[in-house]
Amino acid sequence: MHVGTIEWMGQFQKTVNNDQELNVIGKYFTTKFLWQIGPKSYVIEVLEGKIKNIISNPTPLEPWKFAIRGTEDAWVKFTQPTPPPMYHELFAAMFQGNLQIDGDIKELMANLRAMTRLLDVTREVQLTVA
Repeated sequence: MHVGTIEWMGQFQKTVNNDQELNVIGKYFTTKFLWQIGPKSYVIEVLEGKIKNIISNPTPLEPWKFAIRGTEDAWVKFTQPTPPPMYHELFAAMFQGNLQIDGDIKELMANLRAMTRLLDVTREVQLTVA
């Protein structure tokens, strides 16, 4: 399974929804964001720290608050169990030009701790399906 495939996204949703840390810190984490992995786009709907819905290839009319975009190569590196330098964290990758963030940055910052954990869980999906 490769990051960004429908199968991987399904496993990611299960892993996030079973994550004990997100169960605690995600109590007030409710948002919709766009996640672009190379040519693939998903709108991730989060409700109280759990992924409620993943919309594959959303239409331009599908609402979202903020977007996190990156090449497929960047996400493959980011999701490794031990990522290479500058792929270990969202802002490190952004400052190096490996990922881009746009949209309502205040929404992202308001949920930063939970969002950081959600992205960290991507590394556990790799372990789960390897």
